[in-house]
Amino acid sequence: MPESVNHHQFPGSRSRNITHCLSGCSAAASSCNVRIAVYALTIYNLIIMKKYIILYFSLLVMIAQGCKELTDVGVPNDKVVTANVFVNDQSAISALTSIYARMHQIGNMPYNIALLTGFYGDELKSYSSTVSLVQVYTNSVKPLNDVSPNIWAVGFNHIYQANAVYEGCEASQSLTPVVKQQLIAEAKFIRAFWHFYLLNLYGNIPVVTSTDYTANNSAHAADPTMVYKQIVSDLKDAEALLNENYVAGNSVSTSIERVRPNKMVAKALLARVYLYMKDYTNAEIKATELISSSVYQMDSFANVFLKTSKEAIWQIAVPLSNAGIGSNLEASNFILTAKPASGLTRNATLSTSLLSSFEIGDLRKANWTKEFKDMSVTPNVSYVYPFKMKVNITSSAPPEYATPLRLAEQYLIRAEARASQNKLDLAIADHDIIRKRSGLLPIAETNPTISQLNLISAIFQERRVELFTEWGHRWLDIKRNESANGIMTAAAIEKGTVWSSHKLLWPIPFSDIQNNPNLKQNPGYINQ
Repeated sequence: MPESVNHHQFPGSRSRNITHCLSGCSAAASSCNVRIAVYALTIYNLIIMKKYIILYFSLLVMIAQGCKELTDVGVPNDKVVTANVFVNDQSAISALTSIYARMHQIGNMPYNIALLTGFYGDELKSYSSTVSLVQVYTNSVKPLNDVSPNIWAVGFNHIYQANAVYEGCEASQSLTPVVKQQLIAEAKFIRAFWHFYLLNLYGNIPVVTSTDYTANNSAHAADPTMVYKQIVSDLKDAEALLNENYVAGNSVSTSIERVRPNKMVAKALLARVYLYMKDYTNAEIKATELISSSVYQMDSFANVFLKTSKEAIWQIAVPLSNAGIGSNLEASNFILTAKPASGLTRNATLSTSLLSSFEIGDLRKANWTKEFKDMSVTPNVSYVYPFKMKVNITSSAPPEYATPLRLAEQYLIRAEARASQNKLDLAIADHDIIRKRSGLLPIAETNPTISQLNLISAIFQERRVELFTEWGHRWLDIKRNESANGIMTAAAIEKGTVWSSHKLLWPIPFSDIQNNPNLKQNPGYINQ
């Protein structure tokens, strides 16, 4: 479960206590001594107002310069510090790559998004007695809840940091042009990625494209159409500017790891965004551009989430500092070694409805779920949990990475886009690629004359069993295909609660409503 995340540099925020670390600040940080790490713990959450970014960038500069003495961090103003950070390639790269490290650690996002949307929707059963998680599971989240707002806080923090990198790179006159271009493109990609998630979880949100805290703290929520317009604009810019290859730590050399976005990563997210916008023509085009690349191939079940996966499009590396808490947060929190706990972690099993949605013989159930049998009671009780991430160890070189974008999703995006354009034969072909890997008979053989409506329904079913507990796909899918109210009415009975349609959107954290009078709470929620 996530660590506590205070709100900083997102619309409506004010100063908060210092509670977070700058874990995995950069690749260079791993070679620093303990003093750097401890110092980082004390300053991360000082990134609250523009004056606080002085301290953050000062740390990055010191790391990039080889961990020099930390005796003097005073600087006259933020412009001087920003100039110092973006005066050379390596310190600028460190500022950018530290965002990826925080994506994995602050709020445990790869796990937290899957857990919270899984509990809130119909994928996971909760055994937690923690009040905030009980609220999530029973669809009774309050604006004061300290869990779902984590995603609001973390998402806008990542956006703010991306904006800081973008502005710093744009203003710099000394960065190598190719590095400057790559960093600007990655910053825009990160900004688009988090705007996408915040929009689809919370509804109308502010579009934040600068580090101007005065403007951000009085920002109005934008209509979803305008948010999507900004997302598409950022992704198109990223697609145009990003390197063709995955880049290494110097932002120039080619890397075998797929952790720094390239052109294809931008195309993949664009394909998803166009699908959500119901722009099926462009969704098909972008997915096709990626599928046509020889770089990506469907991989075996055992390899899909490895850092060497041929199917991975974009992955988030596990920071080396994670070694002390479990090399992969999804594995260390989902894998059961005892009956589900009532606390903050290892408190979830797959729901009855999800387990029953797998067809007989589906290899995904055999490979991506696992049973823990409690032998301490009679009769024995079995608990089935997600087993996509399998390495629950502490390691300095974890073999698995969080994978927000992978090839299987692109086939399903193209299948849905084609079916929605009545290109049924082509849609069936894409859909069946996923089924064949799963050991299931293809629709082309079992039902070649399937109707458009039934084919689209089959594609959503395939998404459910292919993408379960991955980055909120199921929850966002049932919302966008307008089946959520019916599905959640039934799920609420099993949860012992009552569903209401206003719960399709999560409440905006109350503290931000208080601090920014221009933010309006989502309908149906009371600000308390």
